[in-house]
Amino acid sequence: MFFAILIVMAGAGLYFAFGIGGSEKPQALDDEERIAPNSVADAVSPDAVPPSPPLYFSGTGTWTYAVPVNDAVVGDAGTLLKYDVAVENGLELDAAEVGAFVNATLADARSWTAGGAWRFQQVPQGGGADFTVYLASPEQRAYLCGSQNTTVSCRNGDNVVINSARWITGVDHWDGTIDTYRQYAVNHEVGHRLGHGHEVCPEEGEPSPVMAQQTYQLAGCIGNAWPFPDGSTYVSGPAGDYNGPDLPPDDFVDQ
Repeated sequence: MFFAILIVMAGAGLYFAFGIGGSEKPQALDDEERIAPNSVADAVSPDAVPPSPPLYFSGTGTWTYAVPVNDAVVGDAGTLLKYDVAVENGLELDAAEVGAFVNATLADARSWTAGGAWRFQQVPQGGGADFTVYLASPEQRAYLCGSQNTTVSCRNGDNVVINSARWITGVDHWDGTIDTYRQYAVNHEVGHRLGHGHEVCPEEGEPSPVMAQQTYQLAGCIGNAWPFPDGSTYVSGPAGDYNGPDLPPDDFVDQ
């Protein structure tokens, strides 16, 4: 008789972070609008999808700031901009995970450092940030952005605001993963902070410019999360806006 013993060992990533809660006041307006879990479920089944957090219209209006995953300056040349990452409390989103995701996005060789004009450094709250990446409820998004829109993300002055509803659900027409949509949202709104305006799809079937309002539509282009998808060439399109169509309403648990 033979006995077979199968031992599956899987490790789960563990994040440690300390956040400081506190209210923030908002500071021209640019409307546009996970880290992939390292879990036992993922190790056993690559197709496993972790449950999404509830979709809240409102959080507490207070913030937890991510402790930087490191203090490295990314990019080889250009102006250094320091940023911090704040996640609204009450949304069941982890500030450490969000901060690490933003850090990895801006440190990626396909992001804004590829052009040689910018360098980035993540700093803690009170660390002299040049801009803050907020992950905010739709309600707080409207407040931070100084507008009534609650469906998309925006940049308002030094506020780079990612709408939690879009972070959690993305948009139906996006042709990539939720992670690539999140990378797009970060790069698009940070792009506004760097002085870039909206662009539109240059030709059907081509990668979309990251500064296109891909949350509204792809306009025949292929969804693209990166300013420099090959690490050296900026994907651009004609200046212009989509500004629609309107997104379908979100199914909030608190409305």
